[in-house]
Order: sequence, then C-alpha cells, then structure tokens
Amino acid sequence: MNPHHDRWEMVDQLTEIAGTSKQQPPPPPGGIPKQWLPGWIRWPLRLIVLPFVWLDLTSQWIARKIIRPPFRKEGRCLQRGNCCYYILFPEPKGFVARLFFFWFVQVDGFFLRNAKSVEYEGKKMVVMGCRYLKKDGRCAHYRLRPMLCRQWPLIEYFNYPRILKGCGYRAIPINQKNQDPIK
Repeated sequence: MNPHHDRWEMVDQLTEIAGTSKQQPPPPPGGIPKQWLPGWIRWPLRLIVLPFVWLDLTSQWIARKIIRPPFRKEGRCLQRGNCCYYILFPEPKGFVARLFFFWFVQVDGFFLRNAKSVEYEGKKMVVMGCRYLKKDGRCAHYRLRPMLCRQWPLIEYFNYPRILKGCGYRAIPINQKNQDPIK
C-alpha cells in the first residue's frame, strides 16, 4: 500500500469529519494543554496586532478588486465551528517558523490535536484545534480572531477553493455562469 495514499486518506477523513460533524471532536489525550503565556500578556499583544491584521485584509480586498480571483465567495457562516476542529499548519522547521508556531499556540489559542504530523499537498502539516470554540460552535473571541480565521474559506488566485462541506459558503466561478458552485 502506498504510504502517501494513506496520508491523503487521513486528511480527506479529517476534512470530511470536520465538514459534516454536528458536535465537537473529543479533546486530545490528556486534555487541551494550558497556555503558559499569561492572559495579561496575550490579550494586549492581540490588540496591538489587530490594526495590522485590518491593514492586511484591506490590502487583500484592494488587490482582489484590481486582479480578480477565478472564484467568488457566496453564502454566510453557519457558526457550526467545524472549520475550527481540525486546522492544518505547516510543521514548524527553522527559527521563524517556530516563532509563528509559538504565536499560534500561546497567543492565538490553537492547540495540537494530534501529535503526529500529516502530509497535505506535499507538505508536512500539524493538526491543530481552537481552544476558544464554544459548545454551540461559535467563537468566544470573534472580534479578536486570528488572521487565519478571518480569511476562511480560502479563495485563492492560483489554487482551487478550500471550503468545508456544510459550512454555509460556496465558491462560484466568475467567468463561467453555467457551472455549479463548489460547496
């Protein structure tokens, strides 16, 4: 059996589970680890970074007006939290990548859901979850959510859209009016 096929199958299973699940998956063995960076440091850091997040989002919006991506996003978030159950991050290698990973875990509030990395689109990824997800699927810190969460679902210029089944969004091809939307 091809080991790459097994890895792809695992990622496909994760996205299928995340897209169709009606309840949160169980926490990792040993529970969700505590953040060791105190809240009185985490929250001011997030507030300081927030204007830069808005600036980045505004520049992306302007870029999309100038150079249109091949798909447009329609629909709305159903606030089920399924996109927060299994989040794939590149495996941290090198100093800068570890700094980003530290930020994601200690400041943004993500946690390792699975100790083993998976391969996705030819890259080693770690599977994370969000600690700020409420039981009803809504975000407890929606206004200060990370950039990753603000950009979901991903509608990119040179890639196929990434949308979970049942999330409420769909991608509509811009140039072809008679095609079915991607859900």
